Amino acid sequence: NVSGGSENVQYYISGSILDVKGIAKNDDFQRITGRINVSASITEWLELGTNTQVSEADRSGDPASFGGAFYMNPLTRAYNDEGELTLFPWPEDIFTNPLGNLNNIRDDKLLRIFTNNYLDVKLNFIPGLSYRLNTGLNYRNRNIGRYQGRNTVAGFTNGGVAIVTNGVTKDILVENILSYTKDFGEHTFNFTGLYSFQKINDESHETQSQGFPNDVMSYYQPGLGTLIQPSSTYAEQNYISYMGRINYSFKNKYLLTLTGRRDGYSAFGADEKFGFFPSVALGWQIGDEPFLQNINALDLLKLRISYGENGNQAINPYTTLAQMSADAYLGGPDGQTILYGFYPSALGTSNLGWETTKSVNFGVDFGLFNNRLQGSIDYYVANTYDLLLNRTISPVHGASTSILQNIGETRNSGIEVLLTSINLNQNGFKWSTNFNFTINRNEIVDLYGDGQDDIANRWFIGQPIDVNFDHVIDGVWQSDDDIENGPQPDAMPGDVKIMDTNDDGVIDNLDREIIGSLQPSYIAGITNDLSYKNFNLNFFIHTVQGITKQNTLLQPNEIWPDTRRNAIYRTDYWTPENGGNTYPANREFTNNLLTGFYQDASFIRLRDISLSYNFDLEQIQKIGLSNLRVYFNIRNALTITKWSALDPELGSQRSIPLNRVYLLGLRLGI
Repeated sequence: NVSGGSENVQYYISGSILDVKGIAKNDDFQRITGRINVSASITEWLELGTNTQVSEADRSGDPASFGGAFYMNPLTRAYNDEGELTLFPWPEDIFTNPLGNLNNIRDDKLLRIFTNNYLDVKLNFIPGLSYRLNTGLNYRNRNIGRYQGRNTVAGFTNGGVAIVTNGVTKDILVENILSYTKDFGEHTFNFTGLYSFQKINDESHETQSQGFPNDVMSYYQPGLGTLIQPSSTYAEQNYISYMGRINYSFKNKYLLTLTGRRDGYSAFGADEKFGFFPSVALGWQIGDEPFLQNINALDLLKLRISYGENGNQAINPYTTLAQMSADAYLGGPDGQTILYGFYPSALGTSNLGWETTKSVNFGVDFGLFNNRLQGSIDYYVANTYDLLLNRTISPVHGASTSILQNIGETRNSGIEVLLTSINLNQNGFKWSTNFNFTINRNEIVDLYGDGQDDIANRWFIGQPIDVNFDHVIDGVWQSDDDIENGPQPDAMPGDVKIMDTNDDGVIDNLDREIIGSLQPSYIAGITNDLSYKNFNLNFFIHTVQGITKQNTLLQPNEIWPDTRRNAIYRTDYWTPENGGNTYPANREFTNNLLTGFYQDASFIRLRDISLSYNFDLEQIQKIGLSNLRVYFNIRNALTITKWSALDPELGSQRSIPLNRVYLLGLRLGI
C-alpha cells in the first residue's frame, strides 16, 4: 500500500494477492485485489472523494468429497493399476469415488467492483447546514464453466456433461443526507435528514448440455449436445427509506436522540410495503455531576436508556405473488414433442408485511482508576411481532405445503458485558485484557393467538424458535429384557430403546420431547495482549457453553445392509456377549425411528495466538525503512470439547474441517 497527498488531496492505493490451498484436494482459492481511496477539497465548501475496490476471485476446481470419504468402504481402491482414478472403487456396488471430482473441469471466476463515492457541500448561506451525497455500487459478475468428461461417472453415463453459468448482480445505493448543527450556549442541537434509494438486480443464464461427440472442447461446445437445456432467472428488489434524527445535548451531560424512519420494500404486499420505525435514546453523563466529583477512582460514568423499533424484510422478491411452475411432458400429434404445462406452486400472500422488533435497552459505560478499567454493561429486551415464518399448511390447496406469513411473537432478552483493562504497565512490561460476555434468551410468546403450539413446525410457546425435538434414547434393549410386553414389541436385543415419555405403553410421535438447547447458556471471549520492550504476545480464547446438538456421525442406520458403508469406530457397540447400554449393535435397523443421538456441543477454543517483534527505529532507518516487524501466528490452535464429531461449530459433520493455520509474516514500511 502507498498513501500520501497534499493539503487538499489525499490518496491511498493498495494491492494484494492471495493464494490458498485448502485441506481437500482441488479446494483452492486465489484472489487479486486493488483499492484506491481519494479525497479532494475542491473549495472551502466542496469536497468529493471515492473509495473503490476491484477484485477477481478464482474458485476453479471441484474439491474432493469429504462426505464421500466418510462413507466409503476403506477396503476399496481409489486408483487402478494404471494410476487412474477408478469411477467405481467397489465394482460390486454403486458408490462413486470421493476423489472423482478431481477429473472434473471447473473454471469459476468472480469479478467484483465495490465503489462508494461521496460529495460534501457546506451550505454556508445557513451556518451549520451541509449536504452529503453518497452513491454506491456493488457489482458482481460470476462465470462458471463445468465439464464432466468420460473419465467421470456422469460423463461416462451421458457422453459428457457441460454446464455454463453466468450470474450478474448490481446493487446500487443513493443516499441524500442533510445535516444542521447549532450551538446555543450550553445547548447543542443537530438534525440529520436522509432520503435513500437502493435497487438490486440479480440475473443469471445457464445452459446444461450432454451427449457430445468427444471431450476435446469441454464446456465450450454446449450447442453440440444431443440434449440442451437453457434456463434464465431474473429478480429485482427496490428499497426506499426516509429518516429524520435529532440529537440534543445540554452541558454535554444530558443527551437526547430522537429518530424516525419510514422504510419501503418492493417484495411486500401491495398495502404493506412501508413501515414506520421510531426510536428514542437518553443519556446522562452522571459522572460529571458534582456529587460524584470527589470519587477519585471514577473517570467516566454514563447511563443510557433507549427504546426503538426496527423492521426486517428478509424475504425473496415476488414471495407475495401466487406462482406457477413449469413441467415438461411428451405430447403433440406424434407423442414425441416436448410440451410444457404449468401448475400452481405457491399461494399468494398480498397482506405480507414488515417483521417488527420493539426493543428496550438499559446500559452503563464506565471508566475507573485513570481509565485502566473501562467497560460497558447492557441489558436488553426485544419483542418481535409479525414474524416472517413459513407456516405448514394442508396439501389440499394443490400448491406447496407451506406459506410465508406474518405470525406470532417472540421475545429476546439478554446481557452484554464488555471490559477492557490494563493489568500491568511498568518497567517496560504491559499486559492488557479485553473481555466480552453475552447471555441471550429467546422464546416464542405467541403463534396464532390461541395459545397452542405448532408441532408440525416444531414451534412451542415458551421455547426458542429452533429446538431439538425428538424421541429420547433410553439406552439399548438387552437380551434379558421383556421386549414383547414393552412399548417396542418389534425390537431386538441391541436395538435403540426409546423412552415412553407419556407412559401409555406405545412409542409414537406423542413421546417426542425437547432435548437440551440449541441456544447457548452463554458466549464469552477474552483477548490478552502482553508486550515487553520490542516483543508482543497476543492470544484470543472463545467459548460457547450450554448448547446441545445432534451428532449425525453416531447414527447407526448410516452403515447400510451388510455394513457396505464406512462408520465410526467404537469400542462400546452392544454385543450379546458384552451387553452394553451406551450404543446399539453394529448392524442396520437398530434405530428404525431414526432417533437422533444428541451431545453437548460446548467448547473452548484458542482461536488465535500471535508473537511478534518490532525492530528499533534507529536500526531500520539506517537501511531506509520506517518500520519493520516480524510475526508468527497460529489460528484455531486448540479446541477443548466433549463433542465427538468433526467440529462443534460446523453444521455438517462430514464437510471440509476448519484449518489450523501457521502464519509467518514480515511487515515493513518505507
